[in-house]
Amino acid sequence: MDEEVKPIDISFFDPFDENACTLCGECFYNCPVMDLSIEESIEEMKGLIEGTPTKTVLDECQSCFTCNFYCPENARPASLILQRWNEQYKEEGLKKRGKYFITHYPQYPNFRSYVMEHLPESTKELVEKWASLEPLKGDTLTYPGCNVTTFAELTQASFFKDLDIRGRLEYCCGETLFRTGFKDELFQVTKRLDNWFQKIKPKNLLVLCTAGTNVFKNVLPHYGLTYKFQSIKSYIQYLWEKLEAGEIKIKEKLNLKVTIQESCYAKMFGDEYMDLPRKILNAIGVEVIESNACREDMRCCGIAGGFSITSSYNPFKIMSSSFRNFKDFRKTSADAICVYCAGCLATLLTSQKLYFGKKMKIYHIIELLQKAMGEEPSLTEEAKKERAKHFFWGIMKKQFPKVFSRKRFKIADIPEEPPEYHKKAW
Repeated sequence: MDEEVKPIDISFFDPFDENACTLCGECFYNCPVMDLSIEESIEEMKGLIEGTPTKTVLDECQSCFTCNFYCPENARPASLILQRWNEQYKEEGLKKRGKYFITHYPQYPNFRSYVMEHLPESTKELVEKWASLEPLKGDTLTYPGCNVTTFAELTQASFFKDLDIRGRLEYCCGETLFRTGFKDELFQVTKRLDNWFQKIKPKNLLVLCTAGTNVFKNVLPHYGLTYKFQSIKSYIQYLWEKLEAGEIKIKEKLNLKVTIQESCYAKMFGDEYMDLPRKILNAIGVEVIESNACREDMRCCGIAGGFSITSSYNPFKIMSSSFRNFKDFRKTSADAICVYCAGCLATLLTSQKLYFGKKMKIYHIIELLQKAMGEEPSLTEEAKKERAKHFFWGIMKKQFPKVFSRKRFKIADIPEEPPEYHKKAW
């Protein structure tokens, strides 16, 4: 895409506009995942519109929404895919293995709760504090999201010390439910979040992931979110503002070359936002070497290889999606991979355990910023290894035995109030 990528507006996630679609094929032809020809892309779109099975899209799509950016008529083809997935789910259900990746039920084992069980006690105590419903210290709720909750040590960097962080796994924003087409369940999540916000009454929202920033700004208003914030800001914007203002002081620039695993939602906020992690890295002396799949042409870290109803979080699909990225990362000759999404950190660290190619260091951008400040990263290398181990073995013990099961299930209703918070819920 040659022209400037501008921030989307909320209509980006409106339903598919069949009248606008000219069957030009540009949407899937430019998909960074599926590698379709123009002719194949046109045939796939015809099948989607007609509601007939497709050869590729419904199985291989990772709902990254790149097709929406390439559609010259703004017909929103990604919304049609989500619609077809929703219909497919209602008719067939989800394969049993997918249950392990549904995280809104702490009383049932899932891939995050397994990790939470194995957190160090000090980290468990930190996360327990976030569940408080006491009045906020100020006007801003800092929302960790479910991924940062499993890497909670990241929040102990000095530049976050004044933030009032609140959240728990059960207050997940529902991003994966949205990207897998589970509409009814997302409405239920929104009611839960609305109730929570009404209790603690924040004026502003600071979100510790790009995905959550987009979901609160652009997605949940489609699904009944009534609570109004004066501002919603990503932590990447927060960090850059602190750097520009001189409130984050760099002691020693890093001599490092990295390639970036893009957040799936960064492109929703345009070029200016996608520049921010690169500006932060440049400011601390890190050279960025772009991979083939970056910025608006990025590929998901791999977890979205499990998003289709056919995949139902098949671990082989997730790993193969990650492996494809690792091959691209190696071609850059960078020293390391940098992520700015804790979900990407979890997926890449876990998948790399089975990757047979050259291993590369994987850093969260917060770690690198701390290093440049002369601060020991609060998320240690040992902690990352342990976390990856528990993600991996949780999948092997809890999900893998069901990989080949033909049984299916439907997601249980998500109550407006989650169970009372206690450690045993993990």
